[in-house]
Amino acid sequence: MKKMALVLRINEKNYYSVISEAVDFLKKGKIIIYPTETSYGLGADASNRKAIEKIHIIKEQPKNKPIPIIVPTLRIAKKFGKISKEGEKLIGKFMPGPLTLIVEKKESVPEELSGKGMAFRISSNKIANDLCKKLGNAITATSANIHSEEPIYLGKGAIEKFVNKVDLIIDAGTLPKRKASTLYDVKSRKVLREGPVKEKEIERTLAC
Repeated sequence: MKKMALVLRINEKNYYSVISEAVDFLKKGKIIIYPTETSYGLGADASNRKAIEKIHIIKEQPKNKPIPIIVPTLRIAKKFGKISKEGEKLIGKFMPGPLTLIVEKKESVPEELSGKGMAFRISSNKIANDLCKKLGNAITATSANIHSEEPIYLGKGAIEKFVNKVDLIIDAGTLPKRKASTLYDVKSRKVLREGPVKEKEIERTLAC
């Protein structure tokens, strides 16, 4: 029988201790659930192959489905993807924020994470951002839901669904339902998913 996840309800008083404990779990290859700027996400150290494999199993999704990541800085982003001057422009203008970029991935990136392009963003959610910063690395940012099911916005819902499947859950209560980030492929210069950042804004930024 799988051990029940440790559930930590985060607040102002315990904020930094919860972040520290969650990062300790990530360093050990454990899987966490944490809030992002949209829904709750499934988090693992993005350099840990075995942890990434666990994400696929938990979500019951195909092993070749790419998993996006959250990075704390441009420097860490460059560990995972080949970022052009155009990409750097967009990062400088829109991140942290609701823009996810797809770039060519580095050879060192685990195949379990992505076979071709690498999708990443710098999160505007403080908890997600602080987890990355304290870990000093990227974390997976796929939504905390079973493949093809709806995202989860309630801490209670995340607990009910995943308490027997993950190792730690950061309960931040109810998250506001926001539109998913704009997904932009830098190489092809195409918006693959329309979100808060509009295509015209991207084009203006790249034209400067």
